[in-house]
Amino acid sequence: MDIKSLQCSINEREFILFRDYIKKESGIVISPEKAYLIETRLSKLMLDAGAESFGEYYDYIVSGKDPAVSEKIINAITVNETLWFRDASLWKLLDEEILPGLVEGIVSGKKTKVRVWCAAVSTGQEVYSAAMRVDEYLNKNKAGAGLANFEFFATDISGRVLDIAKNGRYDKISMTRGIDEYYKTKYFTNTGSVWDIDPKIKNAVKFERFNLQKSYGRFGLFDIIFCRYVLIYFSNETKTEIIKKMRGSLTDDGVFFTGNYVFYDLFKDGFESKHYDNITYYQKKGGI
Repeated sequence: MDIKSLQCSINEREFILFRDYIKKESGIVISPEKAYLIETRLSKLMLDAGAESFGEYYDYIVSGKDPAVSEKIINAITVNETLWFRDASLWKLLDEEILPGLVEGIVSGKKTKVRVWCAAVSTGQEVYSAAMRVDEYLNKNKAGAGLANFEFFATDISGRVLDIAKNGRYDKISMTRGIDEYYKTKYFTNTGSVWDIDPKIKNAVKFERFNLQKSYGRFGLFDIIFCRYVLIYFSNETKTEIIKKMRGSLTDDGVFFTGNYVFYDLFKDGFESKHYDNITYYQKKGGI
C-alpha cells in the first residue's frame, strides 16, 4: 500500500478533529481553506500508522499507541521558513539604538548579562545571526564587553528543526539565503558541501524544545525577545496570551520584535510602539 492508493482527502468532520488537535498541541490555527496542509503534510504519517483515512488516523492518534505522535505531527505541520539576517533594518537598529545602551549597562556594572531569547527559532539562523552581529558590534566598537556577557536562548516547538540548529551545520542552499561572504568567511568552516558555524558562536547559544502555550516563568527575564513571523499563525486569543507572557519575560524597557507584521491593538497595554526605518517593534513600559 502506498499514498497514491489511499484516500488522502480529508472530509469536514476529519478536518475539524485535526484542526482542533493541532491547535491544542501547538496553538497553530489552520483555516478551512488550508485543509490541504493537513492532507499533504500528514499523509505519510497516516500511511506509516497503517491508517487508510484521516478518520482512522485520528483514532490511532488518540489511542495512545504512539507516545511520539504529537511531536511527529508538530514537526510535519509547522512552518520552518527562515534565513540569515532576515530584515536588514533590524540589524542596523540593534547596532545603532539597542546594543549601545545594553553594553553600557554591562560596562557600568548595572548588568552582568544581556539576555536574548529567539522564540520559534527553526533551524537556528536567526539566533546565530544575532550572536554573530553582537560579536561584530563588540569587536568593532571595542566596547569593553565580550560575547560572554551575552546569553542567547533559542526555542522551538519542533524537535526536528532544533536538532539541526544545535548541530550548527548547514548545506549549500541554506548558505545562499541572506548571508554574505564576509560572515561566511569569518564565522564558518566549509568542508565540501557542509558549512560549520564557529564554535564560539555555537557555544554562545542554549537551545530548548518549548511550546509557546506553556509557562515562561522558569526562563527568567530577557532584554531582547525575537518572536518574529510566528504570531500570525495563532488565534487572537493565543496571540494575546503569548504577548502577555512575553511582556512578563522582559526586563523594564526590554524590546520585543515580531517581524514585519504590525499588531498595534495587541500591544496597546504595557508597550510603546517604536519605529526604525521600516521596522516596527515594541518596548516594554516599566512599572505597569
